[in-house]
Amino acid sequence: MKFVKVQLLIICSFLALTTSNVFAQEVKETVNHNQYVESYKDNYTKKEHHVEGLEHDGEHEKMKRHKVSFYLGYAFIPQEISSHEGLLVPSFGLDYTFRISKKFSIGLVNDMEIAQYMIEVPGEGHGENGGTEELEREYAYVGALMLFYSPIKGWNVGVGPGIELEKNQNFAVCKFMIEKEFELPGEWCISPNFSYDIKGNVYDTWSFGVAFGKSF
Repeated sequence: MKFVKVQLLIICSFLALTTSNVFAQEVKETVNHNQYVESYKDNYTKKEHHVEGLEHDGEHEKMKRHKVSFYLGYAFIPQEISSHEGLLVPSFGLDYTFRISKKFSIGLVNDMEIAQYMIEVPGEGHGENGGTEELEREYAYVGALMLFYSPIKGWNVGVGPGIELEKNQNFAVCKFMIEKEFELPGEWCISPNFSYDIKGNVYDTWSFGVAFGKSF
């Protein structure tokens, strides 16, 4: 009888020890699982905050797609008849640019000449009988809708159609432009530029100047 009791005691002790080990192992696995879940949640939260930060930065960049610039420069008119070497005419303008992407943007370029001069244009006749005639230009305004491409950051190359408005005669314009942007603090920039205008296949102008711009 005592032998049976001893056997039962040994069996109960073994079962208790085994159960204790299994329970301890389950508790350990549960703790490890909870730690893994908490770590995963922390990493996921950090990633969410990082993504939200990137999205916020992207939205911030989208808000800087617009730029308004004030332009000062000179236009060179080769066909001006009072001088055989051409004439330099002062000009100014106010331009607006919308950036579509990092590489492309569109803009409205406006130039106003501050001068009066005469140019030589083809006469109304045909052939040799047509000859040439003089045409006065007085405070001519040129507006063009430009498409710009940026091959390298800070450099913009543009082309677009436009019109020259002047009280004596208006001309269709094809404008080509190249500019280099130098960034300044506060979303400001300074941009030296050069442009070439073909005006109704009658005469052309070369322009150079500097634009002071603000992005927003």
